[in-house]
Amino acid sequence: MQKANHRLNGQTSNATTTVQRGEAAKKPKAKKRMPKADRVLYWSATTLPWLLAILLLAVSMPHLASGFQRICHCGAVSGWLLAVAIDSAQVVAKLQLTMLRQYTTCPYARWTSAGIVAGTSLMSMALNVLAFLQGASNSTGVVLAVTAGVMLPLLILALSYTGSSFMLAKVKRQPKAKAGKSK
Repeated sequence: MQKANHRLNGQTSNATTTVQRGEAAKKPKAKKRMPKADRVLYWSATTLPWLLAILLLAVSMPHLASGFQRICHCGAVSGWLLAVAIDSAQVVAKLQLTMLRQYTTCPYARWTSAGIVAGTSLMSMALNVLAFLQGASNSTGVVLAVTAGVMLPLLILALSYTGSSFMLAKVKRQPKAKAGKSK
C-alpha cells in the first residue's frame, strides 16, 4: 500500500489515504495530439479574434476618453481611465458569460454580467457615434458615423466572444469506421 497526498489549490492536505498497489502502477492514458495543421487553425481561431478585438479597443478608447472629457468636464487622465474601465468591463463581463457555460453559479451573476455587457455596449456606442459625428459633413457622413459608432463596440464584443468560445471548444471526434466496410 502507498500513501497518496491530496492537493487542493496547490496546498497539500494533512489527510492521506491509501492507494492500491495496482492503481498506483497504472499509467494515465496518453492524450491524442491534434494534427499540426489543426493546431494552427485552432490557435488562429482562438487568438486572432482577441487580437482584432484589442486593435478595435485601441480605436474605440480615444473616442470614449474624449467623450467622457466633454460630458464629465474631467481631465485627460480621468477620461482615459474611464474609457479603459468601460471597455475592459465589457470584455471581462463577456468572458464571464462565456465561462458560465462551463461552471455553475447563481443566476444573479449571469444577469449582472449581461447587464454590464449591455450597459457598456450602449455607452460605448453612444460615445463612438458622438465622436464620429464630429467629422460628418453631409448625410452620408452621418449614416457612416452612426453605423461605425454602433458597429465598433459590437465587433469588439463579438470577437471577444468567439475567441473565448474557441478556447473552450472541445474537438468533435469522428466515429470510427467498422472493420471490413469501405465506401
